[in-house]
Amino acid sequence: MNETNTVAHADAKVPRWHFTMMHDSARNAAIEAAIASSNVRGKTIVEIGTGAGLPAMLFARYGARKVFSCEMDERIAGAARQIIRANELQDRIAVIAKSSRQAILDGDLPSAPDIIFTETLDAGVVGEGYEMIAEDIRQIASSTTVIMPNWVQQFGFLCTDAKAFQRNSVFNQCGFDLSGFNLFSEHSYFPVSQMQHDPVPLSPTFVLRNYDYLNPNTLDRVEHHIITHNTGLCHGMTSYFDAHFGKFLVTSKGRSGHWLAAFHPLQEPIQVESGRHYVLKGDKTGLIDLVSL
Repeated sequence: MNETNTVAHADAKVPRWHFTMMHDSARNAAIEAAIASSNVRGKTIVEIGTGAGLPAMLFARYGARKVFSCEMDERIAGAARQIIRANELQDRIAVIAKSSRQAILDGDLPSAPDIIFTETLDAGVVGEGYEMIAEDIRQIASSTTVIMPNWVQQFGFLCTDAKAFQRNSVFNQCGFDLSGFNLFSEHSYFPVSQMQHDPVPLSPTFVLRNYDYLNPNTLDRVEHHIITHNTGLCHGMTSYFDAHFGKFLVTSKGRSGHWLAAFHPLQEPIQVESGRHYVLKGDKTGLIDLVSL
């Protein structure tokens, strides 16, 4: 979910980020290594978010007995079925053209599968339906079910990033006040390329939130006490994540691949001073607020 550009496919549009995701060799290698090391032979797998079917086929390659994969976009589900058939794995992979929520309601998914796999993360972790997917995982997981990724850690730092802030707001142009259009600004976060933006850190990097699909308290409101180490105009926070697939890691830190960093804008920039204490509050959508102590 890193771009807004889309590519037409027949009379629908498929987000272009699917292609950058499939070309992300570091991501693919980490996921394959995690699957290869997980003793999947003879196991039953539930996957949430089929995409082109790569993780499902990797599970089959390493000996999974059956993979049940949910894909809510019917066109993508159809393409995945064709890809899986072309690779002669259709006997072991069932692509279900439904959301995981609907598939559970309809009885299409096994209860207590050996492994539940989902790679439905966006730049700010939660934007592709994290909360609902976590609820679905808790509904079908048993005490022995392995969740992949087993946890996701999100990091953040306060920053000066006028370029990112300006991408999301407008004020005076040609002598006119256009700030009324900020009604349509993104208030939680949006993806940015650190390589293009080069944000100036105003605080140390801190752990913003830990995500655990089996813990319903993961999305509780967070509050962090921060001591800034630089003086400057704080436009918001840059965040990135580490997704832990066992001992293997997929990260969005400083990458040029599929995932970008996320920029969480403040409603209005705040001048911060080095050595001063601030409180950053964040909700489950990624919206942040910063106050001085």
